[in-house]
Amino acid sequence: MYDCSLIVVPQHEDEVAEYDWENFPPNKHHKGKTSFSIIDESAGIEGKLIARTAFIHGQVQGLVFAEHVTIEATGRVDGIIFCRTLNVLGSVRANIVCDNVIVRSGGRLSANLKYRSMKVEPGGLVGGQFERRVVIDGRAQPGPATQVAMAARRNGQ
Repeated sequence: MYDCSLIVVPQHEDEVAEYDWENFPPNKHHKGKTSFSIIDESAGIEGKLIARTAFIHGQVQGLVFAEHVTIEATGRVDGIIFCRTLNVLGSVRANIVCDNVIVRSGGRLSANLKYRSMKVEPGGLVGGQFERRVVIDGRAQPGPATQVAMAARRNGQ
């Protein structure tokens, strides 16, 4: 098992954009084997969730730091999310920095979001302030900020 207290959590968007996911302690510890954490419907976390892949069926209030995060239909996250991929089927109210976001039908995302790509399926709800990150010469560059409050009726970016 790895010591989570030694993991340095990114504090700024640039740190997430440049984060070395190959050397992320949960990845190194398992030496390429598939590993994941599940927060079930009857569980909740107040504090930090650090995992390679996280499936959240219950509630997390605090920080989620993982390479891949899925908020299941019964899941809820309030806080901060740093990840590579975020898949939302449940409810999220958070400050988020990630590469790819998919809000599935029935998913609800209210966020201050910085992302590279985003897809909202029909029936997904999104709102908040979204800023697309653009990569130039391997470094993230901020794109224009957009205020969003809508119910998605179609696939879109």
